[in-house]
Amino acid sequence: MFLLVFAVPALLVVVVGYVAGYAVAEWFCALIGADPARTPEVAGWTTGLVLLAVLLWLAAGRWRRRGAVRRGRGHQK
Repeated sequence: MFLLVFAVPALLVVVVGYVAGYAVAEWFCALIGADPARTPEVAGWTTGLVLLAVLLWLAAGRWRRRGAVRRGRGHQK
């Protein structure tokens, strides 16, 4: 159960990034007239994983800042 609390939102982020990346890559391939053999799928997975990495990086930074403020090491007044 504990794993699902983190796995389901992470999977949703990857899927949203995949859909967005796939749509943009497919549109771009159609725009330039290229044959989209595997390009949209590779771009979709890359976008999804990059989106997950960015969100994890932002969450970790926010978590560290919140912990520093609680320990009294926050911004000086």
